[in-house]
Amino acid sequence: MNLKTLIALTAIVYSLGGAFAPASFAQGGTSSDRYSIGVSARVVNTIEMITLRDMQFGPVQPGQQQISISPLQDSETGKMIAIGIPGSRIRVSFVRERTLTSSDGSSTLTFIYEIAGNDRDDQSSAELLQSENRNFDLNSEGEYYFWIGGQINIQDAKPGQYNGDFTIEVEYI
Repeated sequence: MNLKTLIALTAIVYSLGGAFAPASFAQGGTSSDRYSIGVSARVVNTIEMITLRDMQFGPVQPGQQQISISPLQDSETGKMIAIGIPGSRIRVSFVRERTLTSSDGSSTLTFIYEIAGNDRDDQSSAELLQSENRNFDLNSEGEYYFWIGGQINIQDAKPGQYNGDFTIEVEYI
């Protein structure tokens, strides 16, 4: 049941008042008796986020000071798709700067995310997104694509494996 149907149904129920009362109540009641019907519903429209590809870092070269992955050009980007109601307006926001922590907890690095988005599965024509809230439309199939890249300064990085989270918020407006 969609929201418009629910609203229409609720309006009918309230305008008819006691007409929906069970027969046993209707027969025993008087014209001054009142019947109430409680109607409640929770309508939730979700946007599904699917990771299609994780970001891949190539091997670090001796003397390399920075790793950079362009979300508009590089094949090493992470790739995600938002799936929801076709043609719907969505708002996208993300935290641009995140801390990565070494697996032993002794060292951190700062990763600066860059994201490109497109309503088509075409990275080369994607638009670079800013971290503040921004409105977009899901395409006619209910999809919006994201390519995730960024940069990290590794000049003072200690050897090891680093982990961190990336958060992107996509919501209907």
